[in-house]
Amino acid sequence: MSAGIAKTAKPSAHVDPKSAPLKEIPDILVDPRTMKRYMRGRFLGKGGFAKCYEITDMDTKEVFAGKVVPKSMLLKPHQKEKMSTEIAIHKSLDNPHVVGFHGFFEDDDFVYVVLEICRRR
Repeated sequence: MSAGIAKTAKPSAHVDPKSAPLKEIPDILVDPRTMKRYMRGRFLGKGGFAKCYEITDMDTKEVFAGKVVPKSMLLKPHQKEKMSTEIAIHKSLDNPHVVGFHGFFEDDDFVYVVLEICRRR
């Protein structure tokens, strides 16, 4: 290679979702089916795929926990299935000792799960 000619790196065909830049979670979360709007509040914690925030229904001012999962983390079929199964199980439960499920929705970039807020974590 002669001086002055830089060799360009080939872009990788496979991008690891954990190293790919994540989209920014919006301040206002909108359920496209119902047009219900939630304001994203304080950060509560994170897990393997999701981040949890306080979210406030902008009409009723009711506060929930919002679990936000980037779709970029749900690329493989078993990851999508795991998310669907989690939602189905949570939807089927009604027990005072289990965090309450209030619904879910998605946009182009994220899946949002609306849960009962647990004040004492």
